Formats: sequence, C-alpha cells, structure tokens
Amino acid sequence: MKLRTLLGPTDRPAPRTNLRALAITAAFSFVAVSLIGYVNSGCVSLVVWSSNEKADLLVEIADNYNAGGPMVDRRCVRVEVVKKASGDAEVALTRPENEIPQKPDVWWPAAKTWVLLLQHHRAKLPSIVPAVYASLIQSPLVIAMPQQAAQALKDKGEVAGWGSILKLAQDPEGWARYGKPWGRFRLGKTNPTISTSGLHALIGTYNAATHKTDPLTVEDIRRNDAQSFVKGVESSVVHYGHTVETFLTNLWNADDAGDALSYVSAVAVEEKQAFDYNRGNPASDLCPSSQCPRLAPKEKLVALYPAEGTLMADHPYVVLDWSHTDAEHRQAALDFRGHLETRAVQDGFLLEGFRGPDGQPGVGVLPESNFRRQLGLILPPPDPAVLAEIQGSWSALRKRANLLIAIDVGQSMRDIVPDQNLSKLELAKHAAKEALTLLEDDDEVGLWTFSTRAEGDRAYREILPIARLGADRRLLELRIDALETETGKRQLFSAVLSGVEYVRSRLEPDRINAMVVLSNGLDEGSQVDFYDLVSRLRKQPNDARVRVFTIAYSAFSGALRQIAEASPGAFYDAYPEASTIKKVLRDVISNF
Repeated sequence: MKLRTLLGPTDRPAPRTNLRALAITAAFSFVAVSLIGYVNSGCVSLVVWSSNEKADLLVEIADNYNAGGPMVDRRCVRVEVVKKASGDAEVALTRPENEIPQKPDVWWPAAKTWVLLLQHHRAKLPSIVPAVYASLIQSPLVIAMPQQAAQALKDKGEVAGWGSILKLAQDPEGWARYGKPWGRFRLGKTNPTISTSGLHALIGTYNAATHKTDPLTVEDIRRNDAQSFVKGVESSVVHYGHTVETFLTNLWNADDAGDALSYVSAVAVEEKQAFDYNRGNPASDLCPSSQCPRLAPKEKLVALYPAEGTLMADHPYVVLDWSHTDAEHRQAALDFRGHLETRAVQDGFLLEGFRGPDGQPGVGVLPESNFRRQLGLILPPPDPAVLAEIQGSWSALRKRANLLIAIDVGQSMRDIVPDQNLSKLELAKHAAKEALTLLEDDDEVGLWTFSTRAEGDRAYREILPIARLGADRRLLELRIDALETETGKRQLFSAVLSGVEYVRSRLEPDRINAMVVLSNGLDEGSQVDFYDLVSRLRKQPNDARVRVFTIAYSAFSGALRQIAEASPGAFYDAYPEASTIKKVLRDVISNF
C-alpha cells in the first residue's frame, strides 16, 4: 500500500520550482562528488601480488578490509590483489626497478623458496627483500594418489615416498605388478621454474636421492647418483604444467568418465590443493563447500606424505623495499598483515584447507583423505645459490619431448593487434621462436601449418618434420620467420587428427608425445567430424597417448577447449589480449 493512501488526501499545493535553490544544490553536489573523487584518488594504494591457490580468497578478504575504511596517517587505504604464479612473479621481480610495471608493495608467494631465489637472482641489483618476513599460513607438499592406487601400495606394504615413486617409474610392468590394469606408473608434476609444488618436489627428490635431511649442498646436487635418481623420477612424468590446476582438472574429467587412473597415478601438489580437489574444486576457486563449481569426485585423492620428508609452502608475507617506498605504504602493508593475522581471517584460511602459521590444520580438514594433524619431517630449503642450481639442473634432467607444433596461417592471422602494431601471426612467430629457447637440443620438434592452399588431400603443410632440435634449431627459426598468411580452407579438425596420428606413428614412450595447436578455433569444412575427433582422442591407449595442447587466438575457443580436454592435454586462451601470446606460449612449452 502506498504512503499517500495511508495518510489520506492532503490540501498541500504542488511545489513551486526554485531555480536558484536547484542551481545551488547542483553546484554543491558537484563539489561533493569531486571531493569524494579527490579523497579516493588520494588513498594509499597497496598492490599485493598473490600466488594462485589463495588469490581468489585474498581478493574477498581485501574487499572486506577496504569496506571497513582503513586509514593510515589520515589517508584511506585501498588494497588491490593481483593473481600471479610464484615463479612468474619471481622472474618479474628480478628485473631492474624501472622495468617493472605496477610494482607490488607486497609479494605473497606460496613459499620462502621463491624469496631465496629472488635474493640470489637480484644479487647484482639493490636488495628489495627485508631481513624479516612472516609466514601467515602453511601447506605441505604431498604425493596425492587416487584412492585405489594408494590402497594398492598400502596392501603391498609400500611406504610412500620418492624412493617408491622411482621404483614404480622404473618397473616396466607398472601397476600389473600390483595386480592392477592401469598400465605404467604416470606422475603429474608441475614445472619447477614456475610452480611451487614442482620446485618442492624437485628439492624433495634430491633430498631422497642423497638421504639427507639437512640443507642440500652444491656437492650433493652434482653427484651422479643423485642426478640419476632425479632423472628416474622425472621419467615417469605424464607431462609438466605451469599450474596444478591443469592436472587436477584433467583428473576430475577422467574421474567423471569413470576412469580416474587412466590419466595419472599420482600428482605432486600442496595439501590444500588436494583438499580443494576432493570437494570438487580443482582450480582452487573461492567456493563454500556446498557451492563449488563441480561435484566432488567419485574417487578422492589420498594425501601421502613422503617418507623422506617434505617441504612446506609457508606463504611468507614480504613487504618489498623499493627505492620509492614511503612510510605510509609500509604502514599500510603492516596494517593489512595485521588484518590477515586476525582470528576471523585465519579461521577463513583454515576452512579453505590451509594450515595456520603453527602448522596445525583446521578441524574440518582432518577427516579428508588421510590428512595428518602432526606432520613428519619438514625439510629445510637450501641456501639461495644451491637452490638456484637445483632449479637450473631440472632442464637437463626432465623428460624430453616428441612435439609437433601446428600454426593456423589463415587470413584472420593478418589482424593487427592494436597495442603492438603487429599482426597476430607476427606476434605468434616472435613468441614461438622465444618459446623454443626453453627446449633442449635433444628435444624433438616439428612444424606444420594449416589453413594453407591445398596440397593434394592434406589439410596441412609440413614445414619441417619432427627431428632433434639441436641440429635444426636455426633452420626451424628461419622457417618460422618465413611463415605468411594464406587463403586456404581452414581444416582444423582434420589437421589435428593428422597431427596426432603422425606423432603416434613415431611414438617414443620415454618422451612426452604431444601436439601444440595455435588457431582461431574455427573449422571450415574438415573431412573429419568434430565429435568423431573428440571420441578418437579420448579413446587413445593410455600408454600410446598423444596429448594436444591448444591455444585460442579468437573468441571461438569452445572446440579447442574440448579437443584439449579429450586428449587430455591443456587449453590456453590468448584472447582477447592477443599481445599475451608470448606468455601463453611460454606456459604451453612449460608442459614439456
């Protein structure tokens, strides 16, 4: 019921318009809005770079903090959270100060190991790392296994650790020795130059190889038996990746199809990420347990703590000391840290699967898949120089690639990227050449194009067959430079199927057999049906599987995503920011 009806009729005359009053009111409003804008523009802006697995939660925490009207020296404070993988952040921070856009005031990586690496890599630059920084939350590295696999080890009396992983990796019978039909042992492990779990798994493997529980030395790392041990573990890797999310999403998809162990036998992850996966959240998005983006998997992950000891992701809160950092920004950083240390915020971290700074988990985490309250041996990180050598050693010891790169050279690749003044193809060519520097001479790489003018019945053109990169590296770079757009019909699906069959025809079980496809995602009349392609990719034999990693260069990404998931490889999106292709290709190559 309206207010006028309740009050009854009134004899009040219609109001007269007072133009002078309206003008004064409008002027006052303009001044007030301007003052509010001025005050907000004068806020202390605190930029925080956060590692992936906690970034979404931190955004929510920062929003609540900002809404409370925090002040420092009578100035408002506004916290802005930027999601940035720890390894990517560390690389960015190694550059001179004037070459880093939007420098962070606070860096909150997943682990102290990245801070130590930064100190080493900035040895010839002014130090930006304070002598003291606090660990606010924790999460140990675990070897996460699907329940059936973990039970198979337990039934045989096996003790989980890097030694048992090596034994499984080198056994040609694989799971058949345990009476299981899952083929060879396959490990999921991220790239240690980017990801914390990959870096900590590498360090832990060296500790296991040398039977040491105190900090590793350069002499330890250079031992032939230690490197042979590490190389043996790496030989079981199904592929690498720049984030744990890739593995856990593929594992969830395989579980949804009723065959979790067709993808991986185990994944090296932080305990928190195993917790997220078990509640249907492989991407570690922010979600209440009843509202996660997916259903909980049928077969959960069991967290196994390496018998030789494990490393802790201790999430240090690092207030960076730039030349321009003033007292207000330092105070704002400390005030926000104080907010993160409050009981309410800490309880929120515990509910999301982290441990507190004392290493104790939340009560709700403990029932999950063998999570322990009391951890075993926590390994100390090596000194910065040793840590840098460990990370650098991985390139020589990692599993090698048998890789075909297929680039779409259709007319859409002529489109100019506005902020670069270069075509999409030119940017892709520069990025591809730079990405090749991440591969070793004994990796095997070939190059195709598609959307080309017809060559018989083929949907592609072979620019170079797959061969050892060392012998053909310069030739491959020249052939990439020479690529031009063409007017042929884009037969994406036929090109992908032909590429997968080509790689499989020269399959090498001791290598990562894969195809990388960069395209706008459209198909213009392939002889191969899309659903038939997806079905064939999904039904590949587990021990003869060619994985497809796709990059979308336009909004038409649906088919490329499904192709990657079916193989399963990984999908990457370079749209709408085509200028990001350099980073995207670097992330793609991090799988090998």
